[in-house]
Amino acid sequence: MEWNKNLKKDIIGIPLNKSTNPWDCSSPLPEQQLAQLKSMGFVGDFKDYEKDDKLSKLVEGKRVAVVGPSPHLECLGYGEKIDSYDVVIRLNQKFAIPESKYKDYGSKTDIMFGSFNHLNQGECDENKDYIKSLKLLVCPMLSMWDLHKQNSWFDSTGVPYHNVCDGHLFKIFKEVGTTCNTGFTAVIILLNYNIKELFVTGMTFFDMNKWGNVYFDEYYDSIKKATGSTYGAWNPERHVDGFASRSDLHAQQPQIDYFRKIVDKYYPNLLSLDDYLTENFVDE
Repeated sequence: MEWNKNLKKDIIGIPLNKSTNPWDCSSPLPEQQLAQLKSMGFVGDFKDYEKDDKLSKLVEGKRVAVVGPSPHLECLGYGEKIDSYDVVIRLNQKFAIPESKYKDYGSKTDIMFGSFNHLNQGECDENKDYIKSLKLLVCPMLSMWDLHKQNSWFDSTGVPYHNVCDGHLFKIFKEVGTTCNTGFTAVIILLNYNIKELFVTGMTFFDMNKWGNVYFDEYYDSIKKATGSTYGAWNPERHVDGFASRSDLHAQQPQIDYFRKIVDKYYPNLLSLDDYLTENFVDE
């Protein structure tokens, strides 16, 4: 049976492939994971996206900036530009921007898109006052495996939240061909909304799949503290090893290829990019 039989034949207006991309991921196929979730009483089918009222109220009709933790922003002076946006979204960043970073990364955060699994919740607990200052928490990553933990933790923050349905995430992953990055799925989710402009910066697909030094120092330190030495991805030179940081789970090339489709459709009328992404995705 065709995997997308009862679904819309597109994702954010980009037609689905006629044939399925190879699955480049160490996790089981999306349909196999859905079958397991169904046996546990959760979602068991691929789903189309359903807009969230809370997120709609915050972003629709607004200029929105999505800001990742790449060190390439250092010394570029993007901070004032980032802060000029109506809504600023940070990716997996569980702490306030240090004042020393304001010039390059901006100072404000309205929404955090993040993976709120058990590893990340410990990091959030250490920064509870910052978390409570946010307007919305959004999980654009698989959540059913940790849903019972996630919901109780979200409730403890007092911050509104939106858990994207795993059935829709698996539709994205199936189409792209891997379990995608948080930032990548965040961009797709946001493009479902009537946004005036979406500016993406500080996101590099791990330096276009070259890996190495891919986080600014404070982000690196926060993740290292939360994950500990057992994660195996961190070293004193502040480089992240691809395999140890789960490149086996989050293959970058399929996401790079699909992001080109997003850029082709939405740039420059709705989507705007920083210089790094422009150089790598926009044809002269």
